[in-house]
Amino acid sequence: MWIFYTILTSWINCAYFFGNQISKITPNVFMFYRGIIPALILSLFLPWVNFITSWQFYLACVFQGIIVSFIDYRQFRAIRIWGAERVSSIYPFCLGFVFIFWLILKPSDIAKYSEDPLRMIGIIGSLIGIFFSVFSYSKSNKNKQALQYLFPLILASALCDAMNKFCMSYTAKDDLISGSILYIIIQSTIIAIVNLVLYKKNNGQVSDFYKWKNVKYSPIIILNILAGIFKNFAMYNTPNPSYVTALLYLSIIWIMLIAYILTHFGIKCRHNDLPPYKVLLLVISTVALAILG
Repeated sequence: MWIFYTILTSWINCAYFFGNQISKITPNVFMFYRGIIPALILSLFLPWVNFITSWQFYLACVFQGIIVSFIDYRQFRAIRIWGAERVSSIYPFCLGFVFIFWLILKPSDIAKYSEDPLRMIGIIGSLIGIFFSVFSYSKSNKNKQALQYLFPLILASALCDAMNKFCMSYTAKDDLISGSILYIIIQSTIIAIVNLVLYKKNNGQVSDFYKWKNVKYSPIIILNILAGIFKNFAMYNTPNPSYVTALLYLSIIWIMLIAYILTHFGIKCRHNDLPPYKVLLLVISTVALAILG
């Protein structure tokens, strides 16, 4: 089932990326919406939520909220500069780091993989294929600039994906919805607080949060709520978070297709210079990883 939930997330992420590119909202304002809207909406369900007893879950959620505040701010700023297609195609560089971070958090998996060396070789081969399929950044100065700017985000995203799986491991299978709701509420609340403080510290006006030119784009955040829930479900069911991370990169293909369609109708989109044969390699590698995982 993790494959199904991950593909749904990749579709939603695609729309979310383009929505952010179109909105042109100041990153801190957008990030405040990205935090406060999910927190308020999902808080309505708290009376029916079964709270998790482990303090590690809550601590990890708070820590992730701080990390995501950094990740999404930098990501959204990059989308405005280089476009959704190019930025999304950089994310596979964090793939290996997710795999490594998860083995650090759960070293017992090393022994499990060593018991089936052929499967391990296949998984590593698939991960390499996904990585290589987007490794075309040495041929473009714009790609180099984007990669240099986003490298800290790559490491932070990898850690965040590993911790996402770590958090979901504290939820019971029959109570996954409660765990997902708590996870998103805590993380989103921290994101809203961090971005409100940063915006005021940079002399931003609180009135900007209420201006119609910004508020009218806030419904985009509903997509992020759905993506978060589906991703949590995928993380719970996957044996390793790097599998989910890898399959999420199918969003690169959806974004390329949408960019092509929009360009066909006269709407200019910035592209990521990903050759067709690398797109094919990306598809084959992600499918192989899904089967092996």
